[in-house]
Amino acid sequence: MHETDLSDAATRAAEYLQSSDLDGKSWITGVAINGLVSTGESEFVDTARGLVDTAVATQADAGQLGYGPSYPIEIFSHGREYDTSWELTVNKCLNTNNTTAIGHGVLDFYGRTGEDRYLEAARRAKESLLSFERTDDGGIPHHDPEQAGMKSLWIDSVYMMCPFLARLGVLDGDEEAFDEAATQLLVHAKHLQDPHTDLFRHIWVESPNHYPQGTFWARGNGWAATSLVEVLERLPEDHPDRDALLDVLETLSEALLDRQDGSGFWHNLVDDPNTPLETSGTTMFAYAFTKAVDLGLLEGHEYREAAERAMEASVRVVSDDGAVRRVAGPPGGPEAPLTDTPYGQGWFLMAAHEFL
Repeated sequence: MHETDLSDAATRAAEYLQSSDLDGKSWITGVAINGLVSTGESEFVDTARGLVDTAVATQADAGQLGYGPSYPIEIFSHGREYDTSWELTVNKCLNTNNTTAIGHGVLDFYGRTGEDRYLEAARRAKESLLSFERTDDGGIPHHDPEQAGMKSLWIDSVYMMCPFLARLGVLDGDEEAFDEAATQLLVHAKHLQDPHTDLFRHIWVESPNHYPQGTFWARGNGWAATSLVEVLERLPEDHPDRDALLDVLETLSEALLDRQDGSGFWHNLVDDPNTPLETSGTTMFAYAFTKAVDLGLLEGHEYREAAERAMEASVRVVSDDGAVRRVAGPPGGPEAPLTDTPYGQGWFLMAAHEFL
């Protein structure tokens, strides 16, 4: 792959993302911010800061960033598999840990500027997370159980919460935040990582104990892989949970490596070749593999080679105007339509600039 081709595609993708409607989209805004920041280009970083500033200014009293609780669109978009587990109306807003994805950007700009308003907003977002009633073994549910009527762990949550908490540990000297980042990854792995395949399922509900969405979808495993790498990047070397997290990363990465399609992509359900080839999971795995090798978390040339094949494939689906195509729409899962999305743009940018 020519680096010039990847660099050009990344510029087009950033311009496309910059022109998108990004305000008030919860976790989607968070991933878009991270993608824009990853470019290092001042015009895109400035756009990201504008989104962060709006999210801080509209932080709800309870601490959720970006206008507070949102409609449960992940339930009502298309997934019939959710119907038997959630008795919700489309008019009901729920407090979820999705809004904490914006906290990554909040802490990035605290690190850049030292402005206390960013740190205060991050501290309030952390307290919002810690206010949720937990599962019996300490997991923070995806939705506030008082509103949702159940305790459910979603693999999405580990990316929303855990890298944010690890960053807070570094920037605020908050040892509790380090511990919480590690704990949440391990508790989610306990319930969602399948012992037979080492892949992650989507959703587990504590009572009754079941998986309302138990497929091994690509972006879900991407949430796990990228979160593990970003937390391990920041977790102290002597942290007692470090070896356990490394073991989860290694087993997941080996399982993913074996399931990469010959095209360079992964399938939307990574274990099902009858599902479409999908870009967001593919770029997330490229990002995780490249970063993990660079940090010494994974060893072996095969991971970098897999990442290169993934980026070669992903570049081919970037349109002339910069749209990153073949991205599974929210919330993902077996029936998700393929489209372009701000988070697809964000992950392509993060992977491209990590790779470059």
